[in-house]
Amino acid sequence: MEIWNTGPFDNDDAAELLEDVRQGEELYLDELLPGAGNHYIEADQGAMIIALAHLAAGDLPENITAEHVSELQDPAMKERLRQSLEAVLADGTVSGLAGHWAKQGTDQLYEWKAKAHVSLS
Repeated sequence: MEIWNTGPFDNDDAAELLEDVRQGEELYLDELLPGAGNHYIEADQGAMIIALAHLAAGDLPENITAEHVSELQDPAMKERLRQSLEAVLADGTVSGLAGHWAKQGTDQLYEWKAKAHVSLS
């Protein structure tokens, strides 16, 4: 995964996910989102979880409409995304992406966390 910046869509995996959404591809959310329990979330999976959470919260990039992401609006799906997002943002022992940003330094880590976090209430 190539990371360009700290924003929720600023990496290759998120860009690929956005293109799939634009094309109307199935997202396979059950496979992408981790189940309950403790396990490690790889960086690429974490990047897609952050992008999905932002889409569910209404942060829609160019050429993506609410209709494209309607399946993310279900309250149960939003709750699952919220829990997954919390895990991605936790720390490097749980999340490869958090580990990556921790290695970049405190300023970068905090900037990434601030931009990655989104309310899914």
